[in-house]
Amino acid sequence: MSCSTEFCVINDYINELQKKFNDIAFKRIETINGMYITNSVNKSSSNDVRIFTETQVKRMLLKAFSSGMSSVTKKKLSYFSQGEDHDAIYKLDNVEDLKVGEEYSVQNVGHSTLLIQVPGFNILTDPVFNDVNSVLYPEKTFSHPSIEKLPKVDVILISHNHPDHIDKTSLQNILKEHQKNGWSLPTILVPMGDKKLVQSFGFKQVEEVEWFTNISTNKNDVNVNFISIPADHRSGRLGYDHHKSLVTGWIINPLKTNVLFKYSGDTRSLTDENQNAIDAVIWHEIEKKLLDDIPEIICFEPSGPNYTRCDMDVTHQSTSYSTLLKFVEAENLAKLSNKTPKDFIVKLKTIMMHHNKFEFGPDRFNEGLFIFKKLLLYLSLSDQDLKQELLKQQEKLERGLDRELLKQNSSYLSRPVIFTLPAQTSLLVHSKDFIIKDLLTTASKVKSFDEHQIKQYFMEYLTKNTIFPKIGERLNRQQINEMVFDPQTVFKYSKKGKNNI
Repeated sequence: MSCSTEFCVINDYINELQKKFNDIAFKRIETINGMYITNSVNKSSSNDVRIFTETQVKRMLLKAFSSGMSSVTKKKLSYFSQGEDHDAIYKLDNVEDLKVGEEYSVQNVGHSTLLIQVPGFNILTDPVFNDVNSVLYPEKTFSHPSIEKLPKVDVILISHNHPDHIDKTSLQNILKEHQKNGWSLPTILVPMGDKKLVQSFGFKQVEEVEWFTNISTNKNDVNVNFISIPADHRSGRLGYDHHKSLVTGWIINPLKTNVLFKYSGDTRSLTDENQNAIDAVIWHEIEKKLLDDIPEIICFEPSGPNYTRCDMDVTHQSTSYSTLLKFVEAENLAKLSNKTPKDFIVKLKTIMMHHNKFEFGPDRFNEGLFIFKKLLLYLSLSDQDLKQELLKQQEKLERGLDRELLKQNSSYLSRPVIFTLPAQTSLLVHSKDFIIKDLLTTASKVKSFDEHQIKQYFMEYLTKNTIFPKIGERLNRQQINEMVFDPQTVFKYSKKGKNNI
């Protein structure tokens, strides 16, 4: 254990976990030739090349060759495919201190940047307030609140060092604002291997950690634990420096507040072993609260990118799995306690993030919402109809219709550009087989719910406990608990010109 005035880094927290949960494996990543490889499937970066190609070809087709395209093709290639207006994108709530009676608030600043406020303490995650690259990856939406409007930030959490999660300009501007206002500088918690990078931006109080490390703070009589947890992704900032640092998620436990947060960062779907370990951390931290009831568990989960799925699956879990995962977690938590999965499922809330700021691959603005609505539609199908739909979606994928449709709907001059696309690109044809597979996989893992009613349980939970906040939207406990997802508010363009799914 090493302690400063306000923080203690407890590296042997992993031993604390292993003693308490001796049938669960808590494993840290050992470097291989200086590389933090979380999974052999994402060791290679070849899928990044295909994702980059899809993103840039999509933009090039619209800019240089749109005159020969049909209106339907243009819409499908457009990031704002529904012609979204300001009100569909933003809810520019003011930044404010917690009001009397508010136990916490969460504000969606944009992409993976969240402002989390608990009494006496402000936390910012993965702050990015501008372009990743003004030419290749410009921001499609602006962040709110702006850096100038942020309150004093006590802790900044970093999940990994990709440029859409660590941004030099954003961090340096946060530093300048704190200095200008005479505030003490934030402490930044980073995965192993990123300390020097963040210190080079001017920050002095930077702690780097391995998985299953607890950074405990006691500031102004506010006790908060920050525990690093597994994530399955690939680090790197320059295209050739993959795996030189770790990737992580975070558990945030304000000990005197009836809530616990899980920030998943950027990750593909985890192995059962790592998921069990994370849920053990959650239960361990819940017990430290000494409460009679289960606190709210707010889970910030990535909403993509989703397409092209065969490439994104290596490093990004899908929107559908991000939402269904709560049933797996409820099952795991019940096994660790004397509670039931139903006791936990009503306490687990999913707030979607990591979307709607940058154009990565074929995903459009609100792609996660389209997928979530499709998931709800699939839950209403009979088992037989669901199997037929899976075959239909798989056939769509296997036929590789994308490039052929693009050729048919584009000018001859664009053909050489189209031929550079990956074979299973999803620029026009979005195969949704993965949504059904996520549904079936989750149902197979959940044993405590009646198998004949499992889809109904899924439907009831997902509509009440899944939130897609607009950029700038601030939510407190009451607002989160009162939200109900209405599929009718989500529209999608069709060839017939109708708004449907």
